[in-house]
Amino acid sequence: MQQKTDAPRRIETEAARHPRRSPRRVTDWSGLILAAPAVLLVAAFTLYPFAHALYTSTQLSSPIIEAKFVGLQNYHDVITSSYFLDAAKTTALFTAVSVPVLVVLGVLVAVLLNEPFFGNTFLRAGMLLPWAIPAAAAGVIWQWVFLDDSGALNVSLYSLGVIDDYVPWLTTPELARMVVVIVFIWTQLPLVSILLLAALQAVSKDLYDAAAVDGASALGRFRYITLPGIRPMLVIVTVYEILMALATFDLTYSLTGGGPGTATTLLAYFIWSETFNQLSFGQGAALAVLIALASLVAIFVILRALPDDALLGEDR
Repeated sequence: MQQKTDAPRRIETEAARHPRRSPRRVTDWSGLILAAPAVLLVAAFTLYPFAHALYTSTQLSSPIIEAKFVGLQNYHDVITSSYFLDAAKTTALFTAVSVPVLVVLGVLVAVLLNEPFFGNTFLRAGMLLPWAIPAAAAGVIWQWVFLDDSGALNVSLYSLGVIDDYVPWLTTPELARMVVVIVFIWTQLPLVSILLLAALQAVSKDLYDAAAVDGASALGRFRYITLPGIRPMLVIVTVYEILMALATFDLTYSLTGGGPGTATTLLAYFIWSETFNQLSFGQGAALAVLIALASLVAIFVILRALPDDALLGEDR
């Protein structure tokens, strides 16, 4: 009887000494192994360049002089530069104007494309064309449109008798800034609209039918059903377009060249000019690090200002 009583205890002791590996632990390791190549690629193409830029920002680096460690001197020179302050103000104004207008237009276009009408499918496909065109090519195209003397817009308006003299679109600071905003919105609107359209089509049609039965107006349905339904995508689109606005370079490079003067010199263009025109690689790297940090701060502020469930669906 004693041996029979001790047998279960011995089995429990052996099980405690040699626990079986749970299927979850094996699955976790396999997941890490599968994700490792992608993680290594991301690290190679993001972390390493950022670390190298961070190192270069502490150097007096230029192809015409020997590299020398200067610590935070490059950051001090950049921040106290009047050109940097002008570029920062221009970038902040550009972002503050273009992103809200872009998001509002994206919502309106998405609502329009969600309605059934003749040519809807063709319009959806054709809308992606401006987004598919490289920003540098788009800048060249729109430069031809807005040229002061022989641009397509001036020639058309003059022929129709709308204007008596050609408008200097690209040589007037205020007009040049407006042109950059218009072209940026033109290039980004298709992607924003398609993403919001996808989110809009995921909203249940039963909610609209129930609201219509209850007598809700079109504005009420948009406010209480459409906007809450696409809110997660609105957050993602807004954050993405803020980052795109902060990093815009090729558009201003091909459209205005940062001019007239420094009227359209955004921070990304200023980095290129400081690095390759002035051959100051250290200050250019310091500017790049500052923009990266500013982008992270902007994302953090936006996410902190949003409600806790802003990125969750209504059913969470």
